[in-house]
Order: sequence, then C-alpha cells, then structure tokens
Amino acid sequence: MCKQYLSTIRVVLGAIAVGVLLSSPALGHAATDKSLYDRLGGYEAVSAVVNDFAPKLFADPQVGPFFKGMGTDTRKLFIQKNINLVCSATGGPCKVISRQARTVHTGLGITEADFNVVANHLVDTLNAFKVPAKEKQELLAIIGSLQPEIVGH
Repeated sequence: MCKQYLSTIRVVLGAIAVGVLLSSPALGHAATDKSLYDRLGGYEAVSAVVNDFAPKLFADPQVGPFFKGMGTDTRKLFIQKNINLVCSATGGPCKVISRQARTVHTGLGITEADFNVVANHLVDTLNAFKVPAKEKQELLAIIGSLQPEIVGH
C-alpha cells in the first residue's frame, strides 16, 4: 500500500511542479490559490495532525525503537519541531528549529521500509482528519521529497 503512495508522491511532485509553472505570473496566470498551510487549516490544524501522528511513531513496533530513550520533554520537542517543519514547508509563518534532515537522520540506519511505515501513519492520520485529497497529496509530496535525505544515511 505504501509503495503505491510513494509512487503517487513522485507523480504528484511532477504535477505540482507543472501546476506551479502554469500558475506563474510570468506565464500570464495569476496564482490565486491559498497556500497549502491555509488550505490545511493553519497552525491549529497542522498542530492537531502532528500531535496525533507522532505518538503513532513512538508506539510503532518497527519505528518506535528510533525514539527509545526519549523522555517526555524530548518527545514534546520532537513534536514541536515537526509542527514547525510542516507549517513552514506548507507556506506557513513558522520558523524551522531543527537541523537538516540528512544531519538528523545520519547514523540511524533508516530503511525505505521504515520510511514507508512513517508515511503510512501519516496517511492514516490525514485520513482520520478528513484532509481533502488534493491537500493530502501535496503534503505527502513534500514529505516524500525528504526520503533521499532520511533513508540510508
């Protein structure tokens, strides 16, 4: 199921790039769409999604061990960093307070299978929050674009 989403993510990335080009003012079209951040519902919605999503990672038998030894405060910081990351990456006003993805994940031995588990948890969370298909695909494309920086380092 997740391989299907990863394939979809790659297709969506291409579609988004085409959409950005077609809506470019340089091509005579005004970009009238709200940012993905606004369409997702802003900070409160992004925060709610990440607060629901992160505990699924902590409890997952495959990826949970990556979070072993994290105290409550460190887990709260992980959640806040991810809220800020999603907020910023979707066009919101948040400042990213974490290091580069490659730096953070180097040495952890994260596999494509691990990445797929995380992606599936995100899909489940977005579905539970009834995020519309267009916004879900755009967000998954953003997250999918991080895979080369996370897997295998």
